Amino acid sequence: KGFILTGPDIPKVNGKPKGWTLEREPMLFETSVPGIFAAGDVRAGANRRVAAAVGEGSAAIYSIHRYLNTV
Repeated sequence: KGFILTGPDIPKVNGKPKGWTLEREPMLFETSVPGIFAAGDVRAGANRRVAAAVGEGSAAIYSIHRYLNTV
């Protein structure tokens, strides 16, 4: 439907997110490509409000910092 699936919304195949290559689960705003994050209106299930998008962006930055500590 034109939206990006992230975190727990990524479909699973054999109990693992489809296309996922790492041992850990994707973070909340992480796409099926490790290290690529999406927030705001592009995300499936997003609230479609400016304030919500700003909040998601802020939370995504936290996830990006966590990701960068692992590489």
